[in-house]
Formats: sequence, structure tokens, C-alpha cells
Amino acid sequence: MVLVDSSVWIDYFSTDRSTPQTEHLEQLVSTTPIVVGDLILAEVLQGFRNDNDYKTARFLLENFELVTISSVEIAIKSADNYRPLWKKVSQ
Repeated sequence: MVLVDSSVWIDYFSTDRSTPQTEHLEQLVSTTPIVVGDLILAEVLQGFRNDNDYKTARFLLENFELVTISSVEIAIKSADNYRPLWKKVSQ
């Protein structure tokens, strides 16, 4: 079982970043149980600016085992609150 840090997931979902860590994650995904911490889930989901990319990443990440560092509900609510606020400041 492997807990993957948010920095690796951010690079993994970025189309222009390939790192040794993302390549290793790519190999692990099909062979090793992956767990996602709720706070890591929030950090990763907060970074998506495009709604479709956010929905896709959320769907994919929720299919891994989610572990409570805080709570999954709070993590997703944090991301849901962060994204529209970020959109306002970045316009």
C-alpha cells in the first residue's frame, strides 16, 4: 500500500510534467494498492482550473482507497470552496 503525496499527483495530472516519481506512480497504479489522504485530495483538487479536468481527477482519485487525515467530506468541501474563490482572483 502506497500513500502518494500531493506534489506527485499534481505532476501526474499535468500534461507537460514527467518526473521519476510520476513514472513510478504510473507503474504502481496497476500493481499496488494506492491510498489517497483526504488532505492530499483537497490539495490536488484545488489546483484544477478547468471544471472537466477537476471532475475527471476527482473521479479517478475517489476510486483509490481514501484515508482520513482530516475527513473526505471536508477535503472535497475545501476544494469546492477554494476553486470559485481562486477563479475570482485570477480573472
